[in-house]
Amino acid sequence: MSIRYTRKKIKLRKGEYQRDNDTFEYKWFDPSGKRHSIYAKSLPELRSKEDVILKDIMDGIDHSKLDLTINSYYEIWKSIKTGVRESYFSSCTRTYERYIEPDFGKTKLKNLAYSKVVMFMESLARDKGLHFGTIRNIFLVLSMVLDIAVKDDVLRNNPCKGALKELRREYGKDAKVVRALTLQEQKLFEAFLEKPGRFHQYCPVFTVMLWTGLRVGEVLGLRWEDIDFVNNEIDVNHIILDYSRGKGKGSVYTANPPKTRNSYRTVPMLPKVREALLQEKRIQDFLGIKCVSEIGGYTNFIFLDSEGNVLPYRKLNHVLNSISDEINKELHEAGNSDVKVFPHMHNHMLRHTFATRMREAGADMKAVSDMMGHEGILITLKTYTDASREFKSREIAVLERYYENAT
Repeated sequence: MSIRYTRKKIKLRKGEYQRDNDTFEYKWFDPSGKRHSIYAKSLPELRSKEDVILKDIMDGIDHSKLDLTINSYYEIWKSIKTGVRESYFSSCTRTYERYIEPDFGKTKLKNLAYSKVVMFMESLARDKGLHFGTIRNIFLVLSMVLDIAVKDDVLRNNPCKGALKELRREYGKDAKVVRALTLQEQKLFEAFLEKPGRFHQYCPVFTVMLWTGLRVGEVLGLRWEDIDFVNNEIDVNHIILDYSRGKGKGSVYTANPPKTRNSYRTVPMLPKVREALLQEKRIQDFLGIKCVSEIGGYTNFIFLDSEGNVLPYRKLNHVLNSISDEINKELHEAGNSDVKVFPHMHNHMLRHTFATRMREAGADMKAVSDMMGHEGILITLKTYTDASREFKSREIAVLERYYENAT
């Protein structure tokens, strides 16, 4: 092959070309035989890019796939679901399709960089106003998808590595914390449910959630055969999840094993819970409602809509929000309550409230941890228990009484 030179008489390497507009091009073939080109305004800039390409080739990086987008690898990740439980997978797909797929997911892998990941997450906080906790979930899903590209030798490193630390410094202090209902708020909520009206029908399901600490999927998965009315116990042996079929395809319920091996458990049934379940049965018998849902081989579910289908957990969240609004209207009209503003509730808040009431009552936290299906007591203490102002005042009074008795 003849030796080629630039117009300034600099010898060109194999694959290098000076173009008519005086810019430079480097052409090479990947292992699959596909030709690629890169361009630069100067020869030093071109050779800097060449060095990166040659290192990629030496490291086995597959340049034939660098034109793929993040969305392309999301489809690959979905097909193999590597390292992800079915219960978590559904949440991941919803997160990706809502926050990553529409815009950032269209980014080609060859254009990905650490700085672009950081800027994407900052835009979620700055422009969309998302809380740090939500952004962290988005980050984890994105990182899992890009891990597949790393394992496929398309990316040398995952550009997500370390990116969350950048965001935590700026926005981590704004992380959203789930709180429990205070004792007064809980009493207001339960009194509201007891009143006749359109929300009274939800009294049994919310009572069970509030006084057992079960996850919403565990409650919706309860069948009549899981209830032992003789020994007053509830057997938790599976969970119902709302599984996304993909963007625009809706969702479907699936039955899964409990979240962890500790989630297989027997939960004591208080008289209030027993009565709530019997009340649900009386209502269904009176209205002639029979279970028609069959999910993963399970049927005979307890909590049903008017058609006999398992209650949608998103509807329960909507109902809780509506109840919050109604309670706030009543508080505004009364004007003399100790509770001035009632919080907006969601399903998980009731589980949080259960753990907090148990802590305030002085219950053994190992027993509480077992009832909630946690792997250890530290998870219960760190994640699910608030300390109300009244409880903290009562506890600090113990020190004062000790001091007075000692002196």
